[in-house]
Amino acid sequence: MVYNVRRLILFFLMSFVLVQAYPQNNRWTIYAAYHDASKCVSVGSKIYVLSDGGLYSYDYEDMDVVTYDKSGVLSDNGIFDISYCSEEKTLVIVYNNGNIDLLYDDGSVYNMTDFKNKTAGDKTINDIYVNGKNMYMSTNYGLLIVDIAERIFSKTYTLDYGINSVAVDGNFIYAATDNGVYKGNTADNLQDKSKWSVITKNAIDEFIDFNGKLYSLTSSGVFSIDKSTFAMTNISKFSAKYWSICNDMLLLSDASSLYSVGTDGKMTLLDGKGIRTADYAGNTYWCACGTDGLKGMSLKDGKFTENVSSVIPDSPMRNYSYFLRMTPENRLLVAGGSFNYNGQSFPGTLMKYENQSWTCFDEETPIATVGKSLYVNVTDIAQDPNDSEHHFAGSASDGIFEFKDYKMVNHYDYRNSPLQSILPSSSRPNAYVWITGLEYDKDGNLWMLNNQTDTIVRILKNDGKWATLYYSEIKDIPTLDQVLFDNRGWAWINCRRTTNNPVNYAGVFCVDTKGTLENTADDSRKFITRFSNQDGVAYSPDLFNCIAEDLDGNIWFGTDKGPFVTYSPEDVFDNGFYFTQVKIPRNDGTNLADYLLSDVNITCITIDGGNRKWMGTSGNGVYLLSSDGIEMIEHFTTENSPLISDNIESIAIDGSTGEVFFGTDAGLVSYLGTATDPAGSLSDDNIKVYPNPVRPEYTGRIYITGLMRDTDVKIVSASGYLVNSGTSVGGEYTWDGKNKGGKRVASGVYYVLAADAEGNSGTVAKILVIR
Repeated sequence: MVYNVRRLILFFLMSFVLVQAYPQNNRWTIYAAYHDASKCVSVGSKIYVLSDGGLYSYDYEDMDVVTYDKSGVLSDNGIFDISYCSEEKTLVIVYNNGNIDLLYDDGSVYNMTDFKNKTAGDKTINDIYVNGKNMYMSTNYGLLIVDIAERIFSKTYTLDYGINSVAVDGNFIYAATDNGVYKGNTADNLQDKSKWSVITKNAIDEFIDFNGKLYSLTSSGVFSIDKSTFAMTNISKFSAKYWSICNDMLLLSDASSLYSVGTDGKMTLLDGKGIRTADYAGNTYWCACGTDGLKGMSLKDGKFTENVSSVIPDSPMRNYSYFLRMTPENRLLVAGGSFNYNGQSFPGTLMKYENQSWTCFDEETPIATVGKSLYVNVTDIAQDPNDSEHHFAGSASDGIFEFKDYKMVNHYDYRNSPLQSILPSSSRPNAYVWITGLEYDKDGNLWMLNNQTDTIVRILKNDGKWATLYYSEIKDIPTLDQVLFDNRGWAWINCRRTTNNPVNYAGVFCVDTKGTLENTADDSRKFITRFSNQDGVAYSPDLFNCIAEDLDGNIWFGTDKGPFVTYSPEDVFDNGFYFTQVKIPRNDGTNLADYLLSDVNITCITIDGGNRKWMGTSGNGVYLLSSDGIEMIEHFTTENSPLISDNIESIAIDGSTGEVFFGTDAGLVSYLGTATDPAGSLSDDNIKVYPNPVRPEYTGRIYITGLMRDTDVKIVSASGYLVNSGTSVGGEYTWDGKNKGGKRVASGVYYVLAADAEGNSGTVAKILVIR
């Protein structure tokens, strides 16, 4: 379309548009849980804390709390252990996968990937131990020695057994295994297994070198060891899980009881319940206290007293993010459970993220009501459309839980509702009331799926009464998962996976209730397990993971055979109904094409404000596809991005900011996308530009939000020269700060001229560029 540029500029000068400037942040954010502090290490005035596989620090002089993760400083996710090398002023960070970071006091990091990338058998890490400038890493593969000064793996020794822990005494290395302790002299070629001698058959879990003495932790208790004879003396039957050396004490803990071993070798019970490990700095005992985080304490007469209360970064309670839901208020709800396919049991976890702050739903009342063993595997959460502080959560265990203001107020299972148990005659029938697919319809009725029972669809109506909808097609099916109401009000329900005993097939069930909720006689319905694509190719997926409706009313399905779509969902009940696979042209002159992501296991699909498709996978990261699915815009994996796992369980999008949240099997991470929800109209109040002003050091993209879908955007100089133009993605447009020739524009004021696709309305904003 054609703009009258001078008229628009004149309009802008006469009616100033307030343009909000936002700070430019890294586009990735990792929402790690920091509520399980297990170790702390003092470095100057800074206390590093290992918590739930993550790392944060507290500076007790300026009271700053800093988190460290893959989106910024660190190279990986899932920390096994940390230890400080004072000789090299280096914090050694070892990850579960064998990756190693060396974090220096100046904040720089050196990454060592040798062991991570090594093709070997069992690379499980059992222990790390820093002695001098070396770090000894005990693994099931063998003993690896890292020269921290040279930043190399200097030696690797393998025995016939996995190594649990090592101790070093001069030239001698003691290696503890489940089959005894091996002793080796570094003057010998210890890569020759015959140079190692067995000095005891006792199984030792861990060595501790303290005050010139050697101690060991075993299943039988704590032992002191005579280094000359290796005679082991039991000093306690206490089974320690954690240990630390602190202010001339060896502390031993099981998180309930705390003992100290003094320089005299005597073991004393201390009053310090909850303390796992500790370090001493600034005349304070800094203690890692599990769910209470880091605490500063004093010790007098054997009793620890709190001086600095819990230091915990604002974060999720746990690294569980099985199910994500974004509410109309752009509030992220998280259910951190599991469908319990493999007997896994995750603690009942419900969380809210809003206004950059985390809230954990009440856990004490559900546990008191059903027991800790039954408040598990919360798989879904739904928010009342008429009350944003009213929620229901379903579990693959014991029915549904109702919350008001984040406190549990009701619990429903087979004893007080029509919900049924899969095993009503078992000794624990309440452990098998598996509820998934919580979803409100347009009338405010809460639908849910009562898995593997005679009547699957249960509804808690808006008047508080229950309705049950019996459909023989899905009777007794065990893995029904989600309910999607399309723009017609039809319900689409996916059966997640094929099972063999009894035989049930993955697929999708669609039902049109015709507006008569409790009269199923007039319903149109269909259960699709086998189908053909547009080319007549037959499919019967083993996994039918997810359903999503895009902005054009097309419905997309994620399966283990890849993504499918129906462009005519209204024809689902017809005999000729088929699914379409998007074809990607090869563009090699053959006129051939390939099916989109064929045989990629698509676990979740979410549509952004630009009608683009975000697709999560099992083992292959995340894809961002164009609105028609033909163009692959992004493919994020753990190898090319801060994504923390390639196994994506759920995706949710904050339409106001474009932030895309990925729930993975390792926790929650987000990416600030380039599509926001489109505005209903173009207005001066909605349009925002950031960063603004654009300062000399900034080289990233400039974001313009608050636009309508497919807004026509032109960026012009103050003299009216067109430097950039295009169409918004959803409600957002991005500019790289360059002119049409690809060069960065000069300093000055630039005008954003935005008009809807029909040219009926428009608005203007300005950008100040400083070079």
